[in-house]
Amino acid sequence: MNYYELIYLNKALKNKLVGGHIEQAVSPYKNFIEFFIRTKSDSYRLCFSTAPGNIALYLDNYRGAKKSNTINFFEELYGYEITNITIPETDRWLYIHFKNGAVLYFRLFSNRANVFWVKDNQVKAVFKEYDNIGDEPPSPQKLAVYKVEEDISRKSTKNKIIGINAMFPRQNIQELIEHFELDDYSVEELQDWVKEVCQKLEDEPHPRLLENGETTLFSEEVLPVKTEQEFEDVNHLILHRYKTYSRNQRLKQQKSSLLKNLKRKIKRLDSGLRNLEQADKGLERAEKYEQWGHLLMAKAHLGDLNKEEIEVEDLYNEGQKVTIPLEIDLDIAENAQRYYKKSAGAERSYEEALKRIPEMEKEKEKAEKLLAEAEAITNLWAFQDWEKEHEHELKAYRNQNDAGADEESLPFHNFKVQGYTVWIGKNAKSNDELVQRAHKEDVWMHARGVPGSHLVIRMGNEKEMPPRAVLLEAASYAAYNSKAKGMKLAPVIITKKKYVRKPKGSAPGAVVVDKEEVEMVTPKNPVV
Repeated sequence: MNYYELIYLNKALKNKLVGGHIEQAVSPYKNFIEFFIRTKSDSYRLCFSTAPGNIALYLDNYRGAKKSNTINFFEELYGYEITNITIPETDRWLYIHFKNGAVLYFRLFSNRANVFWVKDNQVKAVFKEYDNIGDEPPSPQKLAVYKVEEDISRKSTKNKIIGINAMFPRQNIQELIEHFELDDYSVEELQDWVKEVCQKLEDEPHPRLLENGETTLFSEEVLPVKTEQEFEDVNHLILHRYKTYSRNQRLKQQKSSLLKNLKRKIKRLDSGLRNLEQADKGLERAEKYEQWGHLLMAKAHLGDLNKEEIEVEDLYNEGQKVTIPLEIDLDIAENAQRYYKKSAGAERSYEEALKRIPEMEKEKEKAEKLLAEAEAITNLWAFQDWEKEHEHELKAYRNQNDAGADEESLPFHNFKVQGYTVWIGKNAKSNDELVQRAHKEDVWMHARGVPGSHLVIRMGNEKEMPPRAVLLEAASYAAYNSKAKGMKLAPVIITKKKYVRKPKGSAPGAVVVDKEEVEMVTPKNPVV
């Protein structure tokens, strides 16, 4: 989110939420909190994503908060009237003020985006534990706007613009530099230009989606990139960008393993074809071995020479001699037979290569077609439909540890959850091997506080987490495969395998978890 979006979002939130009160604040999943706010005339849901790379604050359609599998926040503020909503002059913070003197601070930047409940100049509670309760609240920075306090003449045009106005929207800078040929501007000319276009942003925003996928508040007159969609207001622009990014991340995760396997298969087929295309060299070897066999048979009367080689007249190249390697423990006739067999083997390899080449070319063409189709899909639902349509063809390109592998070949249960491979331990020894085999970026789960099976979601070296629906379904299976099986709701630890370690000398199945999240789920039988 940039500062100019925040200006208009602040106005919209102030118009709608002042006079209302928070009924509930919950976190339905990691890096996301939603505030259910009721006013005299309406109900609102204020959503805040703190996910690095996808920070967003916006109003979404109202619906009742979930009663289970959620964590409540800032309960001490429930029912108090919202008296004002403000932002600082030059930084990306937003403050919600309450009648009891409390303030909610929203930090809308960096990898440490967060929400603070502040009262009497002290942090009383936080959403993410990046910051300490009891500390003074962070202060916004006073960033330079139209006050250039250093020599920026030697900087790049982009950095000159940011030096003139630190709040300038970063995502549109390159297109503006190219369109206005800003590289040719002096610092003074650039200052005038920045003031002019930023004034237009403040006077009249044009929230729109560009054909290149970016969003902007600049009009088409200022930023002449074709408009794909115009938004009703800045809130809808932020909402669209957040949800599009989330879908794209899920699409990327679901495509990643398949694309990697398709590319690996094509590379292997390429290598195999290169080798097969050199099969004519094998035919040359077959002819040479046969000739050596004939030459040795002509000397069979020499019997056992007990030598590593023999030099004979080359009957196939008049006037020349040829040196033929020998097996020292075989006589001349036996060495001849050995070369006849090698000749026959080389001929068979050549014939098999001739048959295999068109098969491999066809297989490569199919893999390349599937790869091109998969790479071209930009919509999550379209990709899932495409996977179902090509389910039979894609089986050959799934990870070798995917569901469908021989259950007896693995010491743990192995099946699929919405396209993700999942392992569940069968016993303590099986749990140990599961942890040992898992990749550091796999997702590890275990019912908290009770004995049970270890569970792993295979991630194929992907650092992101799978979609929340996948996490919750897998967690319900981990709960079922534990002593919490009969509970209505059971806590399940979720973390990356890299945060799970087995102390030396510990009992089978015992591990230590260095970092964890916990989800409350209903135990569910995976029917493995």
